[in-house]
Amino acid sequence: MSRKIRLSSAAEKILRKRRKAFIKKFGREQSRDYQVFFVDNSDVPIQLSEEEIKSTIKKAMLVAGTPKHFVYAYEKTGFMVNEDGYRNMNREDRAEYDRAIEEYFEMEKKQKLTQ
Repeated sequence: MSRKIRLSSAAEKILRKRRKAFIKKFGREQSRDYQVFFVDNSDVPIQLSEEEIKSTIKKAMLVAGTPKHFVYAYEKTGFMVNEDGYRNMNREDRAEYDRAIEEYFEMEKKQKLTQ
């Protein structure tokens, strides 16, 4: 399943940087169906697995200081959204995302009660 999203200027900058890294490393443009994330220490282009991509994104979110409830919602739903993206989500996706946020705060609340 694919979705179209509007990227922030920061995300666009990251994608341009990854594109340049790919070209520098492999001497060519990425093919249209090739993913942005690839193994940097390989002599041939090897796409990262879906799990490696998710792990990389999660690490980047944490390093960037993304609030933990958003990181949790990303892990549960696969959605990483800003305010505009959230407003533009369809009803079902937004409900799924909201449930994940609520679940995080419920878990946090339970954890505080047991301490």
